[in-house]
Amino acid sequence: MRVLGVWDVLGGLGGSETMARPKVAFVGTGGATKGVAHLGVLKAMEELGLKPDIYVGASSGAIASAFFAQGVSADEMVDWFRPFWRRKSEDPLKGRYFLGLPSAEQLASPGWLTSGLFSIDRFEHYLRDKLPHNDFRQLDTPLFVTAADIDGRGRVVFGRGHIEDVPISEAVAASSCVPILFRPYKIGERYFIDGEVVRTLSMDVAVEAGADVVIVSNVYRPHVTRKGPSLARRGVAAVARQALNIVLSEKEKRGIDLLHQQFPHVTVLNVTPDLGEHSFTSRRESRKLLLRGYREALRVLAAAKRRGVFDVATTMRSVGEA
Repeated sequence: MRVLGVWDVLGGLGGSETMARPKVAFVGTGGATKGVAHLGVLKAMEELGLKPDIYVGASSGAIASAFFAQGVSADEMVDWFRPFWRRKSEDPLKGRYFLGLPSAEQLASPGWLTSGLFSIDRFEHYLRDKLPHNDFRQLDTPLFVTAADIDGRGRVVFGRGHIEDVPISEAVAASSCVPILFRPYKIGERYFIDGEVVRTLSMDVAVEAGADVVIVSNVYRPHVTRKGPSLARRGVAAVARQALNIVLSEKEKRGIDLLHQQFPHVTVLNVTPDLGEHSFTSRRESRKLLLRGYREALRVLAAAKRRGVFDVATTMRSVGEA
């Protein structure tokens, strides 16, 4: 006589329950050069066999998501940050692509010309040439990019089911427009800046797209001084960096708390490597950023995998319900 197990019982419910692998979303914050840590997180996900079903990003998180969602591996993107004599890529992403000269249209508008130090158009051209596909509607894996409308219309979401007729390169350029550093990016008759101005994370977009598990790659964890002088004694750059980390980290915490209240069935895995003391603009620390993102992701995601977070998603339905 065979003892019935839990799966036998569930299987005898006559179709009242559907068992499936949970949908996993990757949500990447911005962070300028600190966003290199996202590649470490994505590398850890690759090694753990965790392939996202949904990608959401703002600024540097949007850059990483736009490539990874199209099958570009973490190793290929990491190659951009290797010394030139070790690179395999013929045209890696370089800092100079962000230092664009003003366009003719910007030169003709003194107000727009003086609204930022650089044009991000050159970066958009790089993305246009480098991305395997430049149309949200052609992607097999959903990609969502967020930006902020400078004229007060709030957050804007680019991607399937939202604004999907804008090229991916333009959406990512708009999302990467850090205020003051770059002039707002024009799409049609609207102007956009960095998506994180409105929200540090857009986890709600991932949940709306069907995510059961949201993996957050967050680079804004404040630095905790355990030894050495206080940050107050390390100059204005250290204080400004820490203040920004604190503000954005608190925004992220409130976002996660709100998501838990609205969608208690969704699991949020917050990968927050200790990057607080690192610069937002220097590529010299890329290796450290990668390793810290990778190690923290391995720690958080491997533990979640052992708990069975990625094994089964259960959707209860009444008998006969579609």
